[in-house]
Amino acid sequence: MKKIPLALTLLSTLLFSQYTLATDTSPTTQNPTYELDGKAVLGRTENVYLSSVQGLKDVPFIGKIDTGAETTSMHAEDIHVKSTNADYKNLKDKELMAALTEDLLNNSDVDYDDWDGSTFAKYEAVVSFKVQNPRTGDMVLIEAPLERVSMIRSRTSSTPLLRPTVKMSLTIADQELKTDVNLTDRSHFSAPVLIGKTFLADNALVFAGYDYLQEQENATVVGRKEVVSISGMAMNATFSLKNRYSILHSKNIDVDKKNSEVTFDMVDNDGKQKEMTLPLVRMLSVGGKKRPLVYVPVQLDENTTRDVLVYLRDRSSSESQLRFGTSTASELFMIDTNAENILSKGSESFSEVAKKSEPLIISPEEGITLDGFPMKAVASFTVNTPLLKVDSFEMTGKGKDTSVEFFLIDANGEQQKVIKKVIKKLRVGDDVRPVVSGEFLGAGKVRQQEFAIDVLNSNEKEAYFVLGKKMAKDGVYVNTRSDYLLKSEPLFKVGHIEVVEVNGMKFPAKLDTGADVSSMNAVNIKRFKKDGQDMVSFTYQNNQGDKQDFTKPVIDVMRIKAKKGEKVNIRPVVEMKVKLGDLEKEVRVNLQDRSRFEYSMILGKNFLKHGAVVSSDEDYLLGDMD
Repeated sequence: MKKIPLALTLLSTLLFSQYTLATDTSPTTQNPTYELDGKAVLGRTENVYLSSVQGLKDVPFIGKIDTGAETTSMHAEDIHVKSTNADYKNLKDKELMAALTEDLLNNSDVDYDDWDGSTFAKYEAVVSFKVQNPRTGDMVLIEAPLERVSMIRSRTSSTPLLRPTVKMSLTIADQELKTDVNLTDRSHFSAPVLIGKTFLADNALVFAGYDYLQEQENATVVGRKEVVSISGMAMNATFSLKNRYSILHSKNIDVDKKNSEVTFDMVDNDGKQKEMTLPLVRMLSVGGKKRPLVYVPVQLDENTTRDVLVYLRDRSSSESQLRFGTSTASELFMIDTNAENILSKGSESFSEVAKKSEPLIISPEEGITLDGFPMKAVASFTVNTPLLKVDSFEMTGKGKDTSVEFFLIDANGEQQKVIKKVIKKLRVGDDVRPVVSGEFLGAGKVRQQEFAIDVLNSNEKEAYFVLGKKMAKDGVYVNTRSDYLLKSEPLFKVGHIEVVEVNGMKFPAKLDTGADVSSMNAVNIKRFKKDGQDMVSFTYQNNQGDKQDFTKPVIDVMRIKAKKGEKVNIRPVVEMKVKLGDLEKEVRVNLQDRSRFEYSMILGKNFLKHGAVVSSDEDYLLGDMD
């Protein structure tokens, strides 16, 4: 195989973020780049603007960026296709599209992949459709010539789905491109727009390790608690580091599904109520109950108002009326864990703050090494001194000779006793916590770190580290756009198809930023139990002639939603060691029969987040099968 080094030499013109802890000028997962080889580097989710549509061009739509999707698609309603051609004017919609595709397949020398506006011009077909402004509820009517009919292969049907495709101007990261967009019902997806190769090719690269990467530089720095305003009503606002969706305290919620509206009483931080009626975006299932999702205009300061997607419920027992979820935080904010009410002094962007100080940037969940012991670490809005939580500990000795003993699990899964000298003691309520010092490894740097020790709560099973607010001189900021930022890894450019290595076998795999979890071909799948452990045996095979039997523990099960009337597709999940170039990781892989697909393996976000920046229109950048 012709091999290209994993560490790329990037152009000096690249735009780098101002993260601290960057050890050199090369971009990493913690210190990413927003542009590479003259192309924007997009996160897995970005804001998309319909830049040529009056009434919508300034409205950001959630876009999922998917290198595995051949086409770009978007949610549309009331879709109709008509023709003024004498031979087809009596047909419309599906019947018309079926007739046009049949005519081309039977009577044209143009291959399906080459169908475009000139191919369909003779049919004189026009598409009309509506897109709702989620902020106002207005339905905007759009008309455009039929560019082509997309034939979408379904996982559950041998008959392709027919979708009308039009040319539309889309803008992402300040780059406008007129591209093919196929129209469909995406109301059951959180992202109304799916950005595929028709937009990405020759225009953008994708790093699946981030959401809203292009929003990061201009993110507003906020404290862990803020006071904001909605329609003149002051709201105490807090942040969740676990829940995806934002919540707004509301009473007397009345959903009018017929008119797609929600009427409710908004409650401010003094208990005053104000009735509001807003467009219903969709219903969200939360804890088995359906909650209405709406956009509300949140005023951050006197000059800044942002529309925030929230679901409505009674939060009378909570200290805040508005709780921002991780999706909102990823789009809009960078959170200073040691500050409150920053916005009262006027908002600042992350890039502005990073020029003046060097905060430690962490994600909500991290992986660190403490004195050689690997463990999980979490961000905190309440803990000041960094904290190690263990199953139990015992202090012995007095005064300067006081020491503390506890147990940790090493990299081999073995329990080891740790004895440390106590530097001082902290009193927290009725508890006394010993403070010790240890070797802390994060973001590729080793340093001595003081930390306190406490016992796990009754519902906590294994030791972990709490990244306290005093971890760094210039503060600790939480960035919800990514995870495991302290495990800083180099970014490297890859093609949409690359050669991977699994258990000694080398074969081409598809790099799909739209997939959460990687997947590989498996036949003869048999599940069983061994010593109480769920197990699975299966056979992997590919078109290159590789074939290998595996027996693995089942660590999870994926349930893939099916169409109405069909059974849910259940896939066992196992761990496999996968190598791409110089990057080797053990990741979760779901098992399914992929015999009808060209590629026997898909690498999804759970592998690509370790530094792979995907070019959707290039293949084998790391070397071919030779």
